[in-house]
Amino acid sequence: MSVIYAYARITDIGMKNYLVQIQDFLHSGTKEAKATQVALAIVAVASLPFVMMIAVSMGNAVQIFRKFPTGKKYNKKEVFNAFKHLKREKLIEYISSKDGQTVIRITRKGQGKLYSFAIDKMVIKKCKKWDGKWRLVTFDLPIRFNKARNALRFKLKQLGFVQFQKSLWIYPYPCEEEILFIADYFKVAKYVEILEVNSITRDVFFRKHFKLN
Repeated sequence: MSVIYAYARITDIGMKNYLVQIQDFLHSGTKEAKATQVALAIVAVASLPFVMMIAVSMGNAVQIFRKFPTGKKYNKKEVFNAFKHLKREKLIEYISSKDGQTVIRITRKGQGKLYSFAIDKMVIKKCKKWDGKWRLVTFDLPIRFNKARNALRFKLKQLGFVQFQKSLWIYPYPCEEEILFIADYFKVAKYVEILEVNSITRDVFFRKHFKLN
């Protein structure tokens, strides 16, 4: 019996949110949760040092799926084809260790794929009760980051932020981990600042927009 495990090179920024997005996807059982996506997500989760998976052989990789509640059952053929596809696309790699164990490791390409997936699926959960503080996200990116700037603006709008001023966006709920994760993904984290303020002048519009008391 071989022990199949993996290590990842995932940054600490936004790790919590990243794992929440991936694990929510694993539990979704939606049509979108295709076997290949689930397989890659599982490898990513299993890439953490404190997680270990056991399987008899790669031919019985379906056992890996059974270690995680995916919200949907996949047959052996689907699982085998999923891992085969991931390897062919160089999203995962198999490595033989010195003691004869088979190691499955997510590649940089695979990591980038999941990062992009986590960004697409990201949501910021609203608190049951607003704490009365405003979160302001500001960024001043050099010209060479035009694409990243546009992508960041688009994502902020998608997450429900409102433009307060040019390159200054406002939101009422905690969002630091999510924003840092997005900024890190676009490689502009050092240009992004997140401010937390107790009050702003003439906040009636924003209170009404966010439906706050």
